[in-house]
Amino acid sequence: MFYTQDPKVYEILPVVPAETPSNLLSHADEIRLAGLVSTGKAASEKLAKGRKSAAVIARLERDVLLAEYARTELIARNQGLVGKVARRYFDTGLTHEDLMQEGQLGLIKAVDRYDPKQGTRFSTYAVWWIRQSIGRAVANTGRTIRLPVNLGHKAMQLRRTEMVLAQQLGRDATEAEVAKQLEWTVAQVRDISESVVQVHSLEQIVGSKGEADTELQELLPDDKVMRPEDQVGGDLLKEDIASALDMLSPWEASILRMRFGFLDGEIHPLSDLARKFGLSREGMRQVANRAMEKIRQSRHANGLREYMSN
Repeated sequence: MFYTQDPKVYEILPVVPAETPSNLLSHADEIRLAGLVSTGKAASEKLAKGRKSAAVIARLERDVLLAEYARTELIARNQGLVGKVARRYFDTGLTHEDLMQEGQLGLIKAVDRYDPKQGTRFSTYAVWWIRQSIGRAVANTGRTIRLPVNLGHKAMQLRRTEMVLAQQLGRDATEAEVAKQLEWTVAQVRDISESVVQVHSLEQIVGSKGEADTELQELLPDDKVMRPEDQVGGDLLKEDIASALDMLSPWEASILRMRFGFLDGEIHPLSDLARKFGLSREGMRQVANRAMEKIRQSRHANGLREYMSN
């Protein structure tokens, strides 16, 4: 919570309930606080430029002070989000304190960059910065394999479509029906399903016992939301993948690079790889599975499990 000895400040602070369900802010409160942060930035820049009257300086200083209040509120009210993301990295070698500290840095970046005009909730936007900050720290330990972001996006798109069709049809949709809805081929549907060993249900409740129930979909970004993690993932991805594939034979490494889009960002179906290397689809599947099993049995297993859990 924000504190100041200036009683006048309390007269102009926006009213934000001290306690809301799960200590979370409403979207309206997020927009109000984000607006104060933005106004404070502009005021700080103006204060640094040229001479101004005492009245103008007082108004600008007030805006800067309100911005600090707003930043503090946004950070304090989203500690639970940092904790939820951090728990997913408990088996990566970093302590809980380290994970929370890195998550805090990501949250602060999110507060400073959030633009409510994009129409997304702050928590949805912030989770990307938190994951990026923690992910960088974990990557520096040499334990994490970061697979292409587009694979996870396609998997969640597939899952959403399956759920919608199931509701409409009153039964599980066939691969052909899903493919038609997504404008994919049946082979693409099958390959994405096989690539991700475990894709959580969007309705799965996450969080420890005693916490407010939070559905996983609340922490997933909307397709239209800017993904800050995408802007910095390239270099980390190259480093992590290189270290993971060094233990494989050149042939196995080449297959996995194409299989998961490490070369050009595009996922190559098993059927395409089979034709390229002159094998049957089943034969290519066995080769890819053996290569993945080697990585699972290696020191990179923790990072692989973290990917699977996403």
